[in-house]
Amino acid sequence: MTAALTISSSDGSIRIAGCPLVLAKGLRKDVAVAHLSQFHRSNTDHGYGYEWLYFQGTSFGMQPCALGLCFHLDHLTAMQFGVSLPNAVLEDGWPTRETIDQEISFIRKQLAKQLGRTFESGQERFSWGVVWSLFDAKGVQASAGLRYEL
Repeated sequence: MTAALTISSSDGSIRIAGCPLVLAKGLRKDVAVAHLSQFHRSNTDHGYGYEWLYFQGTSFGMQPCALGLCFHLDHLTAMQFGVSLPNAVLEDGWPTRETIDQEISFIRKQLAKQLGRTFESGQERFSWGVVWSLFDAKGVQASAGLRYEL
């Protein structure tokens, strides 16, 4: 089983089971890299202060999960993630709209359990930031994550 990803409703901190590091607003990139090396997949440096680090080998709601951490000027500001549901239907290698909707629904249910909100509109605001699970019409994909208030 992969390491479970959980989000705290009190401060938006992110925990990965078995990893002592708590991912939270302002975490330095070098600290995240040092503690999450076993999960690291790749990174993208946009060259203007924003860098994304991508990880795999975690789970969310007992489903395989991949996540990306956004660092601005080397400090954590956001996280995006997605799950791989069993029996996902693909067309030409891409998930169908029904599969995308199932992922969005699944993530909303898991977020509701972890964060104690309904997620009926797909987005919930907290004192520390915002969490969402929505359809991204431009990318034609599921979009889920959190962004800390600056």
